[in-house]
Amino acid sequence: MYATLLITLVVVYEVSTRYFLNMADSRAIFVSVWLYGILFTLGGAYTLREGGHVSVDIVYRKVPEKVRKVLDVVDIGIVTLTGIILILVGTPIAWRSFMIREVDSSLGIVFAPPIWWFKWIAVISVVLITLQTIPMMLEKTRQWR
Repeated sequence: MYATLLITLVVVYEVSTRYFLNMADSRAIFVSVWLYGILFTLGGAYTLREGGHVSVDIVYRKVPEKVRKVLDVVDIGIVTLTGIILILVGTPIAWRSFMIREVDSSLGIVFAPPIWWFKWIAVISVVLITLQTIPMMLEKTRQWR
């Protein structure tokens, strides 16, 4: 919720300086991209926790209950497996970025903000989503009994 408010303020600032002062501030664009990334990744973990994801269930509603239970377990299994793979791939990348104190120099040498911390946000978000799939999987398999 706070990230959305902060994104709004940053975008209003950027648009105001660009249109009213005729001076685009590339730092504001950069910060808004970071905030959108944080909102997206951590928002996905939060939405999974709250059970708020939307699914297209045209076929799902037409299959028998037993098939739905199997599909639920397969679905959660795919999310868990994907999460594990992303953690195994992303952690070394984030660790290396932290060790070299990586910065984004695409905006020039005057404004080269650190980006190593942003890579850890992606890893942490995937860890949170993956950890949430474990009790979900246990609940779905318990329903089979």
